[in-house]
Amino acid sequence: MKRLIPILTLAASLTVALALIVPAHVAVAQDGHGPESDDGGGEEHAADELAPYRGAALYAEFCQACHGPQGEAAGDGPAFAAIAYDPETARAIIAEGLDTTPGDGALMPAYGEADGGLLDGAQIDDLLAYMATWDTGDTPPLPAPNIHTEVERVEGFSGDPAAGAVVYAASCYGCHGPEGQGRGVENFPGFAVSGDTLGVVRTGTGSDTMPGFSAEVGGPLSEQQLDDLDAYLASWASAEPSKSGGSDIPEGTNVLLIVMGAAAIIAVGAAYMSQVVRTET
Repeated sequence: MKRLIPILTLAASLTVALALIVPAHVAVAQDGHGPESDDGGGEEHAADELAPYRGAALYAEFCQACHGPQGEAAGDGPAFAAIAYDPETARAIIAEGLDTTPGDGALMPAYGEADGGLLDGAQIDDLLAYMATWDTGDTPPLPAPNIHTEVERVEGFSGDPAAGAVVYAASCYGCHGPEGQGRGVENFPGFAVSGDTLGVVRTGTGSDTMPGFSAEVGGPLSEQQLDDLDAYLASWASAEPSKSGGSDIPEGTNVLLIVMGAAAIIAVGAAYMSQVVRTET
């Protein structure tokens, strides 16, 4: 019985390790950062059955704000017009950007890394795999925003900051990142909240890549959604530092730490069992 206890302990440790590894893989896929092929794309990656689901996460983050869940018009303005998936042109448009009608005040920026965007070849493959399902009747649902809505109301703002957090996640996060820090490239800049911020959201900046989001100027957001967004943005200045101390660990690092921890458990367990075997023999 004494010899059985270490074996049972090791088995339990391995079970815990596997339980950590599997959700970690799923979490990565939900963030749109699934396993990549050696060349950053290609037929093998595109044929991955999980590709449309990873693509749905990418589409929700970067595309639905202007183009709706499946390319339908999100608003009346030129920046929010309906789109159709065309396999012959979609990759180039996503990677390199497009100005459909010069002079109309609407320009889709380049999303490919080679052209100053945010998406690598494998991620564009995933995005195309999702868009290709629109005509099949088997389109994966877009994931709900992965956000914290426990935000405090700020005096003087009538909107609901929790609802505003959802508006920000769907309409602003893709270009501006969490709390407006930006995404690290020129076409996806950060911004500082000021008294003019909501006005910019309403009517745009005059730049072709930042249209007005108010329904009054052809955007998708109602007055209530704008009020909610205003209340959420106001909460940033009054937010307390996180209990974790405001860690700057980038996305994906926590997943890596989990996998490394699981691997360490397995390694220690294997070494222990090896010692047990040598002792018994």
